[in-house]
Amino acid sequence: MNSTTIRTAAAVLGLASATFAQSFNIDVGSTTYPTPSAALGAGAAQPGTWNSKDPGVAGPLALVDLSGAPTGVTFALTAGSGGAFFSNNAGTTGDDEALMDDAQFPSTAGGATWTIAGLAAGTYQVFTYAWAPDSANYLSNVSVNGGPPTCVGGAWPGTYTLGVTHAVDTVVVPPGGSITIAFVSPPCASFHTFNGVQVKLGSTPGVSFCLGDGSGAACPCGNTGATGHGCGSSAFPGGAILTNSGIAGASAGTDTLVLTATDIPGPGLFFQSNGLSASPIPFGDGHLCAQVGIIRLGVVFPASGVASYPGGLTPNPIHIQGGVNNGDTKHYQCWYRSVPGLCSANNYDLTQGLTLVWGP
Repeated sequence: MNSTTIRTAAAVLGLASATFAQSFNIDVGSTTYPTPSAALGAGAAQPGTWNSKDPGVAGPLALVDLSGAPTGVTFALTAGSGGAFFSNNAGTTGDDEALMDDAQFPSTAGGATWTIAGLAAGTYQVFTYAWAPDSANYLSNVSVNGGPPTCVGGAWPGTYTLGVTHAVDTVVVPPGGSITIAFVSPPCASFHTFNGVQVKLGSTPGVSFCLGDGSGAACPCGNTGATGHGCGSSAFPGGAILTNSGIAGASAGTDTLVLTATDIPGPGLFFQSNGLSASPIPFGDGHLCAQVGIIRLGVVFPASGVASYPGGLTPNPIHIQGGVNNGDTKHYQCWYRSVPGLCSANNYDLTQGLTLVWGP
């Protein structure tokens, strides 16, 4: 395998949170009430800078992230109508009052749709605040990205409560994709309310390949692994699995990607490729598929059968070690020592692979 090693002082910055850069707090409503302070985590437990959108002001709002830094993400009313209003609820105070006592009132008949556009790829939790400060009898019906609607409303419970103050949806967004928040009727809406939204980025979705679980090419000596895993090893008959967490962000401020190999008995070499072989290549006890333009990332010794990269002696962020650019599609596997070998005297095996699309 070819080896590329790139070390820069900026690599340390790659551990900064991409979740921070692509997660947002947005207050919607009248300017009569102030914008919540950065101390308010609300239902998402996500403190940070709050954006403020007056629904009476036309056009998209350019969003800042939780740190207050500008981003390329926008927030806008894209369908329907409804103006701003406020009502002083006796139960709310401070930041809770700033978020919840002012809002947009989307048309109950025609509804309204808000769009957050220009997002990085990833899995997002969307906390939509749809509580009426003026009446416990007013109910909102919220649908995110066309999903099943959630009914929201009731008396102020004293804290942020699912189904009373807000709805929570989980959506997967492609690179440059969007999240739509629609207020729809029926089944439960009486008078819609939209107080604001928090968008919380989870991790970049990965797509598995080179499975040794019997769903594709047969393993070298019939050593079929468990569902989603690579081919079985002598220590772990179910084989090893490669997973990812964090964000595949192609810059020092957005790369928090971590690759984790589970159920490996010996040191694992994490590697990246530009392309895949036409078919799985028998390689020791497993299959090699990430085979075109290989770059070695680093070797990590497992603890209790688990190893993660960045780690070991090469802790550089993956976009640095792999020379990744925005928009690249890369493929990953982990080669690991496994003694004794099942299929040959080579004493090694591989996890299945993961394909990831790198964002900004």
